[in-house]
Amino acid sequence: MVEISEEDRQLFHEGVAYSSPKGEVKEKKEKKSSTAFSIAKVFGYMAVALLITTAVAFGVGALISSIFYSDFHNEGKLLTTYFVILIVSAIALFIDVIVIHFMVARDKHSIMVPGIIYAVLIGVLFSMLTIIIDWRLLGMAFGITALTFVLMGLIAFLSKGNMAPLLIVIMGLVIGIGVLSLVHWIYAIATGTIINGLYLGISIAVFALLMFVTIYDMWRIKEIAEQGAMSKNVALYSAFIIYVDFINIFIRILYFLLIILSKSKK
Repeated sequence: MVEISEEDRQLFHEGVAYSSPKGEVKEKKEKKSSTAFSIAKVFGYMAVALLITTAVAFGVGALISSIFYSDFHNEGKLLTTYFVILIVSAIALFIDVIVIHFMVARDKHSIMVPGIIYAVLIGVLFSMLTIIIDWRLLGMAFGITALTFVLMGLIAFLSKGNMAPLLIVIMGLVIGIGVLSLVHWIYAIATGTIINGLYLGISIAVFALLMFVTIYDMWRIKEIAEQGAMSKNVALYSAFIIYVDFINIFIRILYFLLIILSKSKK
């Protein structure tokens, strides 16, 4: 009979324990749970940012409207003041974006405060939409955007392939849109008119670009979560990225709805 040394026995038992099906299943479940929690945390932060933006947009819009109605004799001054507020908010937004990216690059401080400021400033800028556009149309645009966002998320999170090559498509669209926009801009200056078909084509191409960018961003979030690298600041920055994606898609969908509405009234 062949004798097995104590060292070999230990190695054998350790190997069995390591390759235990129950252990592997438990580990996979824990990894999936951790990944799901990280992704949920990102979307939770994004939802909070959207709530802040919505509350500020409708709040400021209602305040400005009530001031206009109560003091319409000074409408010119009020409009000037409001436009100054919008311009200052736009400048502050630009500065805030730089601050967020700088803080992320250094990775020493939380970006929660500048992220909240960004959501508030977007709300101030969007208050103009709540004044000049019917709230039902805004709600429709938001609902379509949310549905589109869910579909993009399903594509990104259920895909098992590598979506890194999607960057090539994104770069191709960016270059194509840039060339078409330049051609359209030169033609508009030279003739004083715009090419409606080309303009619509550029708008559709931009919308497609936003779709691809959103899918890629969500895929990257999934990859980061699966690698277990989702720190609080990374989660906040990921939420900021998809929040910006959501806002960009919302603006584009609202634009299309306004075009459809204007044509239906003719």
